Amino acid sequence: MRLFINKTITVLLLTLASVAFTACNKEDLKAGMAMQVLVAGYNNSDHALQISLDTSVYDVSVNNGDYIIKPTSLVHFNATHRYVSGRTNKMLVITDTVTKKEVFRQQLPETGTKAYYNFLYIDGKEVPSQPPAADANTNKLGFYIGYAESTDPVDIFLSRTDAANGQEYRAYLARNVQPNKWAYAGYLADEKFATINMLSSTNICFTKAGTTDQWAFYGDESKSKMAASSLVMPRAGEKGLVQPYLVVQGKWGLEIGRMFFYPDRI
Repeated sequence: MRLFINKTITVLLLTLASVAFTACNKEDLKAGMAMQVLVAGYNNSDHALQISLDTSVYDVSVNNGDYIIKPTSLVHFNATHRYVSGRTNKMLVITDTVTKKEVFRQQLPETGTKAYYNFLYIDGKEVPSQPPAADANTNKLGFYIGYAESTDPVDIFLSRTDAANGQEYRAYLARNVQPNKWAYAGYLADEKFATINMLSSTNICFTKAGTTDQWAFYGDESKSKMAASSLVMPRAGEKGLVQPYLVVQGKWGLEIGRMFFYPDRI
């Protein structure tokens, strides 16, 4: 009798294991696709925004609300979206959490492992970045200066002081940039700003057009320049890059958001 029970239990366990293994395999086949989705930009509104990827809603219940886009803040959304292979018409949707209005809708790619979106939300509407086509002979840098206090044009340049001889070096990125509009300019790495080490001790500066010491924002140096080390500027020999930047005043001073994604560049 004991032998019969043992054999029965063994057969039952093997059967359950087989069913579980088959079920897991079927689930793997269904849910084995994943895509990294990144959204960069700025929310100029007074309302928080919420992102959904297909049927996945990143509301306040997800990761303690870390995915919620806060009012008047840079957007840095990065999530892994898992989906069923073959599913079509997947959408990325951004919604105002107060009015429940959709403020952005774009289709997710059918295939691939990464998707990147720019989202600049100013005065209740999306402002497209409209980057130009890449040029194999140069790099294209774009700037959107969000500054309501003035429409005076702005010059943008890199600046660093050589630790060995005290000499200041300067390289212009763009001139006569109109605030609250996109502007693009060609740029090849200057020899004085050509390496990571050089850029690590470099500032990006914003001055009134035609000057080098009249600071563009509130006449304040501390609000008109910041370290350039995090901006991933083009380096010596690099060409064909298109790099839009968003420039705004944040809670603690000047903030610059990168609105581009090159996975092979850090």
